[in-house]
Amino acid sequence: MTPAEGGGDNLWKALLHYIDWESRIEDPSFFLHQEGRWDPDQELQEFIRRLKKNPDLQCRFPARAYYVREILGIYFPQRQCDELQKFLNAFRGDSISIVFADAHINSPASMFGHTFLRIYEEERSLYSFIANYSAKVERDPGITYAIKGLTGGYRGFYSVAPFYEKIREYSGIEGRDLWEYELIADPKRLHLLKLHLFELRGVYSNYYFFTKNCSSEVFYLLRILYPDSNLLMETTWTIPVDTIRLLRRRGFVRRVRFTPSLLKELETFSEYLSKEEISEIKKWARGKGSLSLRGKALYYETAGSYVRFLYYRGSLDLESYRKLYLESLRMRARARSERKIKVKKTTPPHLSHGSQRLSIGAGAKKVGGGSSGIYTLSYRPVYHDLLDRPDGFRKGSEIRFSQVDLEYLVPEGSLLLSKWTLIRIVSLEPVKTFYRPISWFVNFGFERGPLKRGGEGGFLSLRSGGGYTVSLGGAGFSILAEARARTYSTESFSGGGGLKGVLLYQGKVFSLLASLFYGGFAAGKDKGTYLSAKTGISLHPFRNYSLRIEAESSGFARQDWQRIIGSFHLYF
Repeated sequence: MTPAEGGGDNLWKALLHYIDWESRIEDPSFFLHQEGRWDPDQELQEFIRRLKKNPDLQCRFPARAYYVREILGIYFPQRQCDELQKFLNAFRGDSISIVFADAHINSPASMFGHTFLRIYEEERSLYSFIANYSAKVERDPGITYAIKGLTGGYRGFYSVAPFYEKIREYSGIEGRDLWEYELIADPKRLHLLKLHLFELRGVYSNYYFFTKNCSSEVFYLLRILYPDSNLLMETTWTIPVDTIRLLRRRGFVRRVRFTPSLLKELETFSEYLSKEEISEIKKWARGKGSLSLRGKALYYETAGSYVRFLYYRGSLDLESYRKLYLESLRMRARARSERKIKVKKTTPPHLSHGSQRLSIGAGAKKVGGGSSGIYTLSYRPVYHDLLDRPDGFRKGSEIRFSQVDLEYLVPEGSLLLSKWTLIRIVSLEPVKTFYRPISWFVNFGFERGPLKRGGEGGFLSLRSGGGYTVSLGGAGFSILAEARARTYSTESFSGGGGLKGVLLYQGKVFSLLASLFYGGFAAGKDKGTYLSAKTGISLHPFRNYSLRIEAESSGFARQDWQRIIGSFHLYF
């Protein structure tokens, strides 16, 4: 790599994680000069001065030493660094990919998915290593966890680990598909990236859920491979899929590979087995039966995959797992050969709709005996709801943060904040053949609705609940227990609970969502029932454009409230 090819000053700043006038690393041990975090030139001069006095410093900062020697052409005596050499011997390979792990809705840190780097040799790809950035999380209560994650209360660290460990964690334990985007990279720059990962061992930076997370810090590592590309995120927050889209737009992605989760593999296999065969496999895996001696090859493959699934999730001990898995392999070897069943690919995440959404609409609203026409304007910074185009997302999942909805009343000429969704998370994953996930949701924010004394008002609202979802052909039907609470300045507090039924269909061209809630409430001295119904239809034949009609009706303390809106949505 020549100085011209090396990226010069940009490459040095990349090695210091220098963006927007300061390094993203807070650990003082990473810098030699007291102003090094804010002044890359002084850090460079200090490093050169110390390196000349103590050449052993290159064993602590090998990437910086490489830069000084190969890019700047400054000579210094080279040292044999045993620990570094051991690291490089294990971390072999001249190919690199960025891997996108599908969203894990039940983990707050992975709701948007996760990205990490994989460096590998083509002929030994399974035994490759990955470079990952993650927070060192303590066992804090949920609210403490959220506050710390939003305010930088956790420290984040880079780590290097075998790839098969991530396969087990993501594909096996958590049921997450993996999408691998192979990157175009110069071998010498890739070597420099490995040297830099050695430098980062034990170095911390403050972790933030939205701005300094697994994807942003892995993404900015790639500036070492492309120092002259001005590789920066286009928003202040970082969503994993947005880093993938940006790399593809810049032309750095060579090809894409898909690895289905073990759970998806099991569900695919189960479609080709009878109910009796599935029942036999479940009983055998739990020590209550035996496998058929005349089963087909797929039958035994499914049995082996199922015991792996149970072991990864902690439902089988190691000894039982080995015994059962070896038994399935022996019986599979004696079975007749069959056509290999391939797991169907889902839509790649980079082909999903944009993470941001701007919407305009018009409709009507009725409060008690009065009605009015309305115009609406909405902006959502992230990320996806149940009526959006589902391609590239986990079906039945919704994640929204800080969505603002404005409403203009035509007769009154007034502009109102109709809703501010601070956080809404929904998981309506259907019960599967080999797995029974719990469906759940939480919704917190400001919204407008009927008041017990009549009219309409704005209030803080919290709704949450859980239950189960079953598949109905291409749709899903959920039964959920729901608790509701809200507060309003003149109404103090009201709350209650009940049952909600949800029907959801998500298709390539259109989606349908209908829900009905019925329950009791208490508001001061008043007690009664609460009934609400919502329905929505979305047309989305194009990735980043959709049309939608939504209607809702609520009855609260004998006060009726209805609204119907038609809207256009732009994703970007």
